[in-house]
Amino acid sequence: MKNDVELSLDKRIIYFTDLGKGRIIKSGQDVKIYYFKIGRISTMIEKGKVLVKIWNVKKWFKEPIYHIEADDLVDNLLILLFLHYSTREFNSVGGDGD
Repeated sequence: MKNDVELSLDKRIIYFTDLGKGRIIKSGQDVKIYYFKIGRISTMIEKGKVLVKIWNVKKWFKEPIYHIEADDLVDNLLILLFLHYSTREFNSVGGDGD
């Protein structure tokens, strides 16, 4: 799919997305699956626990300001991937990208 993303280090995939099932998967010895919901407040969840919340505040004639709340144990790379995905990629899924 055009919106799936893989992040890798030394030819080893660390995180990849699965848009069709609404999840981000951490690969390797400690495989983890994070589910996400995109909406007014986007959330990423693991085993029923909300790990990351992202929402924006739009100011008249200005770029939106994004707010992020994340559990202290969440990997920064995972937060950045989810931020990118929830604010940029999903905004154009099924639309014209405007």
